[in-house]
Amino acid sequence: MVKARAKVTKVTNQEPKITAAQKNKRVTFKFSAAQPFNQVKLAGNFSDWEQGAIVMTKNKSGEWRAQLSLPAGEYEYKFLADGVWFNDPGADKQVPNIWGNENSLRIVR
Repeated sequence: MVKARAKVTKVTNQEPKITAAQKNKRVTFKFSAAQPFNQVKLAGNFSDWEQGAIVMTKNKSGEWRAQLSLPAGEYEYKFLADGVWFNDPGADKQVPNIWGNENSLRIVR
């Protein structure tokens, strides 16, 4: 005869503890170009590549910026400036995409 043991778990009303890996980090994306643009957008796997989801803002020095709150992970992205795609030369690295080009990759730790 085999005896079975049941595991009893105590139920509490406390919130589950969130580890450092689960916390979102504030991540800033920056885009600069020699030529002027009217609008720059940020698209990536964090936005399901929706082209209009994240509109960047231009500061006084002409740099475009967007801040996102992201959990730890690797994120592919590109900038869309007046309808033209650009990679980020300041990205952690460039990775091949399914279109035969490259996407920028940001690693959030």
